[in-house]
Amino acid sequence: MTRGGAPSVSAVIVTWNRRDALEIVLDRLSELAVDEVVVVDNGSEDGTAELARSRGGNVRVLEQGENLGIAGRNRGAEAASGELLLMLDDDAYPLPGAVEALVERFEADPRLGAAGGFVRDVDAEGTVLRSTELGTFDWWLRSGRKGEAPPEGLPAFFFPEGASLLRRSAYLEVGGFFEPYFYLSSEIDLATRLLAAGWDVRYVPQARFDHLKAPGGRASDRALYFRIRNHLWYLWLRFPAHVALRRSLGYLLFDLLDAGYQRHPGAWARAVRDAWMQRELVRGQRRPVSREVRRRAELNRGRTHARLLLGQLRRRLPG
Repeated sequence: MTRGGAPSVSAVIVTWNRRDALEIVLDRLSELAVDEVVVVDNGSEDGTAELARSRGGNVRVLEQGENLGIAGRNRGAEAASGELLLMLDDDAYPLPGAVEALVERFEADPRLGAAGGFVRDVDAEGTVLRSTELGTFDWWLRSGRKGEAPPEGLPAFFFPEGASLLRRSAYLEVGGFFEPYFYLSSEIDLATRLLAAGWDVRYVPQARFDHLKAPGGRASDRALYFRIRNHLWYLWLRFPAHVALRRSLGYLLFDLLDAGYQRHPGAWARAVRDAWMQRELVRGQRRPVSREVRRRAELNRGRTHARLLLGQLRRRLPG
């Protein structure tokens, strides 16, 4: 299934009780260069699955019966028929030309495994709330780079999970998203495993996506909890023990300060506790990467975290 010889594209959307947002995303996709849409419903109770089934055409629905978290993306990827997987959240969609820009990069580079696009947060009326500010995807992925990105994009250590294109063969080769994470940190782990397997990961800001978001929101207690717990697991799973220990101590301090800034310090304590108490979920999955891969996967990540803390501090200081 191709369009004029171009690789076929399957959109994979994982959803849970987001009927209204999903309807907008499906409307947008119906006008774009996508061969099929696979909606993975993680046990919704608000009519989300029924809405998706009613679309017919190239929309398929996989009902899981329960909330599988990130594992839903793996079920969708396994069922998809496309050579490329357009991974979307149920409240994010590509703008016209984004899919073509990403597909072009995959055609030009046979070793490209994953590419993320530029994400801006918008409200229901389409007003842009955030795009390049401190802490946004663009801010993280540029790591301080200014100006126009080259046509081939920028090397990246992660990609926005719900606004990205992945080569299905590469995705399945490395095992897809790591399911014990359930939520968050899954994209940095997958990027590291792709790099270790010889695939490349890029940021292509020419491919633009909109993410429906309520204005003024801070990171939730739940999001901070999963990010901190999963990141501790990631460091232990993918780094040599002595490196994982050093990194863990540094990031624990960063996360404690960040949790305090976000006014959810309890999330930090629960995450650290559960990273240890729930270690059986990841036991036997440790696969440290080589120093060369580690260097490529890290890029300027530590420096960018420090810049984030400084930026947050400036926001709190008078003047």
